[in-house]
Amino acid sequence: MATKNLAYDHPAYLMRCATAMGEVGGAGTTQYAKFNAFTALQAYSAQLTVTTAGTAAGHGFQVVKISGTSTTALGTATLGTGVAGTTQNLLLTNVVGGVAMLQGDILAAISLADVVGKAAIVFEHGLQPLSNITA
Repeated sequence: MATKNLAYDHPAYLMRCATAMGEVGGAGTTQYAKFNAFTALQAYSAQLTVTTAGTAAGHGFQVVKISGTSTTALGTATLGTGVAGTTQNLLLTNVVGGVAMLQGDILAAISLADVVGKAAIVFEHGLQPLSNITA
């Protein structure tokens, strides 16, 4: 397949995408919900919705960016003992414009101490101008 990139002012660069990663959690400090950047992207937020209430006040997830052998923490969502349906939106950076991701970089959610609590997670992202996409 061929690739192309669009003009820097193409509407595709203004659109935000949401990629649902399914349910995460169940074992402390395990990486879940890995999202692989298919091209140069900006990652903006992660939304977590409790599906199984945690048993500890410290229940939650840390979102990280993995780039090669480097791992960078982007934010932590503490869900505590919130009941199913409790939702938290986590900005992945305090810098306007999101977190730059290269093709192949990974976003992942790492569970904190609680091994019972689970959540559904969605990552919000968008294309970087002039990034390669499939033609």
